[in-house]
Amino acid sequence: MRKYMTFLMATALCGTGASAAMAEDLSLQLNWKAGGDHAPIYYALEQGWYEEAGVDLDVRQGSGSGASAKALAVGQADLAIIDTPTALQFIGNDTPIKGVFVAYNDSPYGIYWKKSSGIETVADLKGRKIGAPAFDAARQMWIPIANALNLDPDSVEWVNLQPTAKVAALQSGAIDATTHFYSVHFIYEDVLGDDLGYALLRDEGLNPYGLAYFASDDSIAEKHDAIEAMVHVTQRAFSACLEDPAPCAKALSQAVSMKESDAARELEYASRVIPGIDNPLAIGEWDIERVAADYDLVEASFEITPFDPKTAVTNEFIDTSIKYPTTN
Repeated sequence: MRKYMTFLMATALCGTGASAAMAEDLSLQLNWKAGGDHAPIYYALEQGWYEEAGVDLDVRQGSGSGASAKALAVGQADLAIIDTPTALQFIGNDTPIKGVFVAYNDSPYGIYWKKSSGIETVADLKGRKIGAPAFDAARQMWIPIANALNLDPDSVEWVNLQPTAKVAALQSGAIDATTHFYSVHFIYEDVLGDDLGYALLRDEGLNPYGLAYFASDDSIAEKHDAIEAMVHVTQRAFSACLEDPAPCAKALSQAVSMKESDAARELEYASRVIPGIDNPLAIGEWDIERVAADYDLVEASFEITPFDPKTAVTNEFIDTSIKYPTTN
């Protein structure tokens, strides 16, 4: 913390131009194309907060948590946003990465269907077709999800879909159900209206950590202070965006050519699972006991080399004074 504060004071005294020249390069790969849950990053970039903290942050679009984890593994990025169970699988296969910031404290996994299909609850998914890409986070975690829902994992048929085809396939009846993050819940509401049926898995008894920021061990060793500065700024940005989302949605929409109304609605729905229910911890802070529970899910479902889940994450970069707004 002392090094970080000294670094901030030095950059402030030198002025914007000098701080830009002194800034350390950091690359961040998103889990997917930019969406509402990434709004804090783009807001902080717009406000110049990363630059003021001595960080030149390069944000790259992603193509799934697995691809982001691979980018870290081969040194193509310093940090990446990865679904936590996916990251634990990679760590269990000797990928040297560590979680440094929690974005989703509650699981954003949702299952969506049409009531008119005869599905009333998740129990009715037995014998049905569920459509999703092979790399879809919830599909990758289907075994523990099915177990939590008291379903035989083999009792459903998975249909491969492009990520953008989920809603249309569900609407047309080509599939009976699909999986999606809760941040885009509003799209299903708009398209299906009163015919929408869904289950947020958090409310069905399965609540692993969701998306989180992971850094490679090499980057932590070589760019420790810059990562600490980046995490502190990101904590500040999450706090600002949960308190007043409108400027953050606008910053996102302008940065990635997204409709401002869509950015606002994605951020609104993401904000319902980002802080976590009754979460007393600082923004981005890990609960090690929850990480251990997530590890147990992964170990029971995938072939991994056993490891101590306490080594998979760290709170060393977290400013514990930055809390979630009390209104959320």
